[in-house]
Amino acid sequence: MTVGLFHGLAFLAALGATIYGIGHLRGTFRPVKAAPRSPAEHSKLRARIVRMARASLLMVPAQSPGFSKIGGHPELPLGVLWPQGEGGPLAFVCQIDLETVQAGDALGGLPNTGRLYLFFDDALNGMPNCGKVIFSREPPGPEVAPAKNLPKGRQFRERRVDFKPVQSLPSEDWLGESWPEGLNQLSGDTFGDMGDQPDHRLGGFPSEIQSSQMALECEYLHRSLTYDYRTAPPDDIRIASREWRLLMQIDSDDDLRMNWWDAGRIYIFARVRDLKRGDVSKVVTITQTH
Repeated sequence: MTVGLFHGLAFLAALGATIYGIGHLRGTFRPVKAAPRSPAEHSKLRARIVRMARASLLMVPAQSPGFSKIGGHPELPLGVLWPQGEGGPLAFVCQIDLETVQAGDALGGLPNTGRLYLFFDDALNGMPNCGKVIFSREPPGPEVAPAKNLPKGRQFRERRVDFKPVQSLPSEDWLGESWPEGLNQLSGDTFGDMGDQPDHRLGGFPSEIQSSQMALECEYLHRSLTYDYRTAPPDDIRIASREWRLLMQIDSDDDLRMNWWDAGRIYIFARVRDLKRGDVSKVVTITQTH
């Protein structure tokens, strides 16, 4: 199914537009609680949130199965071997056909041709390089069965997926101030997370489980530095952090027997400059759980 991402913010004209991206905030950091806002301040904040909205692609079960899927076995190009880590073969997470989904806008300018393959290294969990992404323009090959020593908990059921264009909104962590009470139901728009449904997505803003300034965290991790949320970042890190974009997030999913620890998620980020070159060798992976 070919998906053409719409530009701008035309969704405001359509009542009942579906918007995702307000994650549950359960970490130790929270934006300072704002004083009650006047109607003018309320309207101004809403307009700011709308301006910050980003295109995103929700992964939904495919009506006509194609290449893209979560779980199962990868269909790697000939000559591309199943990635290995220190603990053995990495867990295969998903594969995405970029030409089919035309995801360039949602993914910060990533080319609209080629395929992405995501693997995960449990031995490096919590490290920025625990997620490994392969980008290839070569045709896919037949499914590759995993090695026998891949843990059963990291062999997932398969679901072929299509992609639903949505607009994703910033959480309080990306907004930099508290989300005002009453803003979640305005003009028929629905602001909220996915509830009990798995939130597998390409692009947009992440749906956080724990509070985290993820863009800053990515820049610190990229520089092999420790991020302390209690300390204001230096200007060079703050400015550089604006380059980081969510490439994809993969949720826990009972139907796929996919559980990232305690119903957690994995988030893969890349810099815009790298995505435009089709370079996914410098991705940063952040993991969160309940």
